[in-house]
Order: sequence, then C-alpha cells, then structure tokens
Amino acid sequence: MRLTREAEIAIGLLVACARAPGGLVQTQTAATALGISRNHAAKIAHRLMVAGLVATTRGRSGGLGLAQPADTIPLSDVLRLMQPDALEIVPAGTRGPHFARLDAIVGAARSGFIALMRGVTIADLAMEAAAGRLACLDCRFLHTAHGTTPSIPHHRCPERPSHASVPHG
Repeated sequence: MRLTREAEIAIGLLVACARAPGGLVQTQTAATALGISRNHAAKIAHRLMVAGLVATTRGRSGGLGLAQPADTIPLSDVLRLMQPDALEIVPAGTRGPHFARLDAIVGAARSGFIALMRGVTIADLAMEAAAGRLACLDCRFLHTAHGTTPSIPHHRCPERPSHASVPHG
C-alpha cells in the first residue's frame, strides 16, 4: 500500500497537534516540520476541520488542535477522508477468471491493511519511539490487529531490550 502525500501530511498534522504543548500547533510550525508550504498545510487542515478531526483557534496564540482525543482517531478515519481508495476492496473475480486468484490475494492483503489501520491511532504515532504499542513492530499487537500469528516463535527486538526472546504465539 502506498499512501498519498496528502494522506501523509494529514497524519503528520494530526500527530503534530497531539504532541503540541497545550494541544495547539501553529500551521506554519507544522508545515515547516513536514517540509511543505503553509498554504498546503492550511488546505489539508481545512479538510481535517470540516471532517471534525481538528479545531482551529484564531489569534496570536491560536493554531490547530485535535477536535477529539488522539486515541479515538484511527488511521482508517484519516485515510477514509484523504485517500478513500486505499480502503476499497475490489471483489475477487470482477476482472475475469484470469485474475480471480490474484484479486483474492490482493483483497486479503488489503483487508489486513484496513484492519491494521483501524487498530492504530494518532495517539500511537504521537508517542515517543521507545514507548507504546508500536515500539516493536514484531510484537503481538500488529499480528492480532489482522488476526494472524507470527511465523517466528521468538524474536530479538533491538529497539526494546525488554522484548528480547519474548515468546509469541
């Protein structure tokens, strides 16, 4: 799956809001951090505001802030807004019998992607790298998000020494 730049920017803006001291981030500050123009950031922020994901405060000490708690905003909601085709599943066999198996495989992969995006929130992304559910990408969280079990019974995680030799399964 490949996210559009607009979807990445929207997620980046939401994460910036979640991390901001006092809950507000200025559009220019977020735009600079994301490597985009203030106008581009403002256009995407407007879409997020219309969707009820961010609120804006005008004035000198104003900015963008989350309109709801970060742990209630799954990435699937952001993708549904910014890149709706990423969450579409094409039924197997609609392109003819030659593509039926391929369509089934792609559909299963996309279903796993969608389930994972439903299970990850802006709060997860806003945490420091060494904290939270996403600190170790081989951990049970990612496997249970899409209903699979890991194929490797033990792993060593360089990011989190406490996870070394943790049995999974």
